[in-house]
Amino acid sequence: MVRVFTRFAAGTVVSTACSQLTFVLLFGVVQAGAAASGAAAFVAGAIPNFVIHRFWTWRRSGPVEMRRELLPYLAVITFSGLVATGLTTGVDRLAGHVLQDHVVHTAVIAIVYGLSYLPLFVLKFALLDRLVFGSDDAARRRRARDSRDQVPTSTRA
Repeated sequence: MVRVFTRFAAGTVVSTACSQLTFVLLFGVVQAGAAASGAAAFVAGAIPNFVIHRFWTWRRSGPVEMRRELLPYLAVITFSGLVATGLTTGVDRLAGHVLQDHVVHTAVIAIVYGLSYLPLFVLKFALLDRLVFGSDDAARRRRARDSRDQVPTSTRA
């Protein structure tokens, strides 16, 4: 479990970097609104997030199963994306008039966007592990444990 969580954290760093870069470019350079920048940044991070977590973190292979993987994944990350975008937009509305310097404003809102994912980090890992990618592994471990428990200790190799 520690190895999976470590890979999850490393993969999250990569997807967060993609997301943050997109947010800063749209909000800071293009001067799009916080909500639009947050939504685009969410998508920019969600795609590598799925690929990294499915294939590297949980070592899944084969075709993506729409009902067992993709839809639950989208539900979990959409929730976290909505929370992040909502918090970022709220702070932008509160601080937007106070922060006159565009560079400072961009930095503050980008930091808020990045930090807004932290409270959901462990919850997201648990949900992805239990509901999306790790559910087959957990079932396989339970079956192996249960079948091993049915064999007397003296007959085990």
